[in-house]
Amino acid sequence: MLDFMFVFFAALAILGGLVVAFHRSIVHSAFGLVGALFGVAGLYWTLGADFLGATQILLYVGGVTVLLLFAVMLTTRDTTRVSIARNAAMAIVVGYLGHLVYQAYQGVAGLIAASGHVPTDDPAPTTETIGTLFLEREGYLLPFEAISVLLLVVLVGAVTLARRGPGEEGGAGNPVRDQGSDA
Repeated sequence: MLDFMFVFFAALAILGGLVVAFHRSIVHSAFGLVGALFGVAGLYWTLGADFLGATQILLYVGGVTVLLLFAVMLTTRDTTRVSIARNAAMAIVVGYLGHLVYQAYQGVAGLIAASGHVPTDDPAPTTETIGTLFLEREGYLLPFEAISVLLLVVLVGAVTLARRGPGEEGGAGNPVRDQGSDA
């Protein structure tokens, strides 16, 4: 069953990546990115990294993709057109890199088979262990709290920059207020 899930999530990641690379609509490409990121999260789970899988969904699928869709909605229609000719050259490069990764996989699989050590146990969950390490005084409590304060400062700074008026330096301004200022 684990092999089927691994192949399913790998196929989802690859197909999502192909949609991102080759679809003409950038909105459809963004939804292909959602599929690719879900596939990567599933691969994390099948490999026993459940914390990374959950983080992948929360941060990338939940945050980055929503940010990307908002950016697409706020751009003009002419800037969202994608050139297939430019992507065709990149497809050749990506295909060659994929072939190199496959050859590396075959080499590592051959080395593992030659060593005679094949893991047979299912991977143990890691979320509880990582959560305990984050919250213990001897663990990573101080770096965890420092990163949360840093993220809060960045969020407050982004809101401050976005709320500045059109005449103030560094601000994006308010488009609604800018349109009505001529009257």
